[in-house]
Amino acid sequence: MEGFKPSKFGVEEHAASAYPLEGRHAAVPCAKCHIPAGTATLYRVKHDECWNCHADIHKGQFAGLPYNNHCQSCHTVTEFTPSTFPLTRHGKTRFPLTGAHIAVPCGDCHQAKKPLEASLPAPYRFKDLSCTECHTDPHNGQFAERMRTVGTNGGPVGCEACHSTKAWSDNVRFDHSTTTFPLIGTHRAVSCTNCHKPPNLELTMKNVVFKAAPTQCEGCHDDPHASQFANGGRSPGCADCHNTNKWKPSLFDHETRTDFPLKGAHQNVPCGGCHKLIREVQNKPVLFYKPTPKECAACHGSGKPSQTTGVTPE
Repeated sequence: MEGFKPSKFGVEEHAASAYPLEGRHAAVPCAKCHIPAGTATLYRVKHDECWNCHADIHKGQFAGLPYNNHCQSCHTVTEFTPSTFPLTRHGKTRFPLTGAHIAVPCGDCHQAKKPLEASLPAPYRFKDLSCTECHTDPHNGQFAERMRTVGTNGGPVGCEACHSTKAWSDNVRFDHSTTTFPLIGTHRAVSCTNCHKPPNLELTMKNVVFKAAPTQCEGCHDDPHASQFANGGRSPGCADCHNTNKWKPSLFDHETRTDFPLKGAHQNVPCGGCHKLIREVQNKPVLFYKPTPKECAACHGSGKPSQTTGVTPE
């Protein structure tokens, strides 16, 4: 009797209707749902699905099974955000979250990737689930062929050919034996950056050209012999006397590679007992193996007992 408006039908009375007002709905003005204004106002409105009143911000991405546009599958009337889609449910999708992906906010992946797409809904269904859909290739296509290798699931292995989701730099699984330079001997303990050197004194391997790494000994190592064993002037010929297991002892075969085979007590003489010629090369002392005298007197002296046999030459 005090006035026709406002109506006495409030949230408490609405609770007895077919659609109780809960959460944020309790603060919505009546005229937002009951339209049009005036005598034509509808009070029995359709409320079977959220989209009866709300626009589908996902533009049909969840219209199919198993969601059928049931907003309550991921949202509540208390707050639309954050979503109630937990990690356990993400594990049942085509892209389970593992490793560092678990800590990534939803919006980092589900967002418009280009400025022109800013007006479009955030994407939740991706045709391409490879790493490069979200991440740029830091190697600029150097490993494109390796990434196209077919994995156990029948698809290309992509970045996971060498990396895992735990951490980018953790547990790199690159198999060097599949390259033209398999790591054997002490090379297996060498850090990647010792051969694959970052350019411009950088501290990361982001801009490394991996295939530019040298494959010859002299590409990484200095020649301690000052090129005296150079193979035709092209390389120091390290492999003729050494291998990757360890630098010493030398594998040099005095019997087949010189005209002074080591016989008798000479077999036990250390190299430095005969090879003593030191020359300075680029301000560094270098032991030169040639020329080395072959006459007995040159090493043992005339009339002196031999250092190797103890016999005085006649």
